[in-house]
Amino acid sequence: MARTVVIVDDSKFLIKQISDFFTNKLGLQVVAEGHDGDQAVELYRQHKPDMITLDITMPNKDGKAALVEILHEFPDACVMMISAVKGSAMLECMNKGAKGYIEKPLRFGDEEFVTEFKTTVEEILR
Repeated sequence: MARTVVIVDDSKFLIKQISDFFTNKLGLQVVAEGHDGDQAVELYRQHKPDMITLDITMPNKDGKAALVEILHEFPDACVMMISAVKGSAMLECMNKGAKGYIEKPLRFGDEEFVTEFKTTVEEILR
């Protein structure tokens, strides 16, 4: 059975790109998509996926707050940050328990980027 993933980002375009990549290149099953941190927490509760992706900058509740809430309720959750925010915010997410991160822009036409993305997902799901 395919591993499950929930994708949360405020960009519908990026959700589609990430979803296509996970489904077609990694054989993951995308079980839900959300657009803010509130939805992220609810979708995690509903689906208990093998992995959830979070953007840092989102409306209502940002990715950092959603990360903390999800991990408080589900300490074994595998959370991957996918964000254009660099530096201390990303480091803070890793220190709070995110298992990995990928920086935007997502360059699915770049073979090296695709390999790095695949490796990161595989490490998180190990």
